[in-house]
Amino acid sequence: MKTCKVSDLFWVNYGVNLELNALEQDVNGINFVSRTSKNNGVSAKVKRIASVEPLPAGTITVAGGGSVMETFLQMAPYYSGRDLYYLTPKVDMSNEVKLYYCHCLRSNKYKFSYGRQANVTLSDLQIPALDGIPDYVHAMSIKEYGESLIKQTEFPEDGSNYPSNTRSVPLDKVFIVENGVASSQVIRSKIKESENWIPYIRPSYRQETSIDAFVNKKLVPNEKVYPAGTLYVSTDGQGSHTFSYVSTFEFVPNSNVSVLIPRRNMSLQEKLYYAHCITNNRYKFSYGRKPKGDRLKAVLIPEYPPKYVTEYTIDKVVNSFSEVLDMV
Repeated sequence: MKTCKVSDLFWVNYGVNLELNALEQDVNGINFVSRTSKNNGVSAKVKRIASVEPLPAGTITVAGGGSVMETFLQMAPYYSGRDLYYLTPKVDMSNEVKLYYCHCLRSNKYKFSYGRQANVTLSDLQIPALDGIPDYVHAMSIKEYGESLIKQTEFPEDGSNYPSNTRSVPLDKVFIVENGVASSQVIRSKIKESENWIPYIRPSYRQETSIDAFVNKKLVPNEKVYPAGTLYVSTDGQGSHTFSYVSTFEFVPNSNVSVLIPRRNMSLQEKLYYAHCITNNRYKFSYGRKPKGDRLKAVLIPEYPPKYVTEYTIDKVVNSFSEVLDMV
């Protein structure tokens, strides 16, 4: 494959180098992009500074330190923190091509271990030349792909009619808490041996990294095999405790994961809402305190969800993403 330097295709510039702790956060403000590997690099939203022009949408951010070489396409104007570079294409590029180059740049991460930063050498890194980009990149449509993924989600109509003025109650008033299975009680495999082998779930700060291994569901008690659409909580791990998710597949939880069984009929919309509510309690469990047992059961959550949750349908999901999809 023909390659070229990053500087042959992009102008490489250092960002605006702001400190987040000196900025005023605003949920409706401008994205603040830092060296994190999470959330497309966006670690907060901040109020605009009259004297500082945001960096333009459509540029690529590259972490020079921290989570070095974490690379993202920014779809909205943003401010940047320290050791963050942004790349502006010298030629017209589709967002699909930009995302391809994000992947190529991120693949150089291994070159910058042991504290080496991607600063002076970033411009000279070798990436595929424009005429070396695979055909599938040009054939890809992010918008069409995004719409197809969204429409795969089933949000059935929810006829629940809950009180509008709800109160906060202990978690175990809304859910039955069930513990997972210790690793010593299962046989784990790195691969899915057959259809009987299902994910064995561990604590994780991201749902996509929560699969620890695969276990044979025929060798696990039936009551410890949970179906898709089950709400579960990470109960251990300094970087992963309290994160809550709704499963998209059948699974077995490990002993550091608790499953929440609703005490009433509950739609997918409600479960996702409660996953968000529970995750927001992470700050209560720092310094080694874990959301296990009675502590988890005592977490306060709304007794009922607000009306907008039960009224959420797949049409509203598509419409709410339409502005984002139009950007790509």
